[in-house]
Amino acid sequence: MIKDKEIAFQTCKINELKKCNDIDILYFGDEFCQNKIPSIKSLKYAFEFVKKNRIKFVFVLPYINDTKIKTVKKILNFLNNLNRTVEIVFNDWGTFNLISGYKNLRPILGRLLNKQRKDPIADKILNNIQPKMKIVIQNGKKVIIQKKQIPNTVKTYFQKTYLDNPEVMNFMLKKNINRYELDLLPWDIKLNLNKNINISIYYPYINISTTRYCGAINLDYTSKCNKICQKHKIILGENSLEYPYVVIGNTIFYKAGGNMLKKSLKNNKINRIVFNDFDALLKFKGIK
Repeated sequence: MIKDKEIAFQTCKINELKKCNDIDILYFGDEFCQNKIPSIKSLKYAFEFVKKNRIKFVFVLPYINDTKIKTVKKILNFLNNLNRTVEIVFNDWGTFNLISGYKNLRPILGRLLNKQRKDPIADKILNNIQPKMKIVIQNGKKVIIQKKQIPNTVKTYFQKTYLDNPEVMNFMLKKNINRYELDLLPWDIKLNLNKNINISIYYPYINISTTRYCGAINLDYTSKCNKICQKHKIILGENSLEYPYVVIGNTIFYKAGGNMLKKSLKNNKINRIVFNDFDALLKFKGIK
């Protein structure tokens, strides 16, 4: 643990576990695709690994449909029968209902349910540092468009989410949900949370959008998922954008900068950092 922050590493790959030294928590699983839910065999291996290395364990689930309910129930039964409290990240409320039936499982609100406004293209606009004017073509004519001053209320709107509404927080705490998984934002997070609610933030891959219809499946000319996204990703704007877009399977991310992580370390409510890239974890000592 560095200062008051727990350091976690997230993966759904068994072969990455050997990299998990000098961390506090292993986040095992995937948030965005039910085709990447680990098998019971992989889960047992990961759990033996954390026991051996005295690391905390968090299991991560994506949103699921009816075809995966039996699979998820088997996993939850296994984790519940470990006779220890296990945190489970859920990303749909149906999955939460499954988790809530087990006494040893503690739910964590996943990133797909936090409803943050995250596309980094809005950063310069919200901070009023976009170009003062630009020339566009409308109906065959050049038109000068001047920027408008964005009020602070708009920036605050983008910094917040529904999660600090008192009624929402009361609901969450009654349901034993006292941790939110959030994404870093270029314009910072501004939430007034109950003292009993904690925040985890993810770095460096920040989720922008996710779909059930994965274009990566078609890259191998097959109708069946062969997890090609675990080997390949598409990077857009690497040399032209401050925050490049990254497409991994059915999800679009942007890659956060180290300056955003530095800011998060000053937020007392953020007490857990989840690294979803091993190189970023290695560089962390140079960032803090």
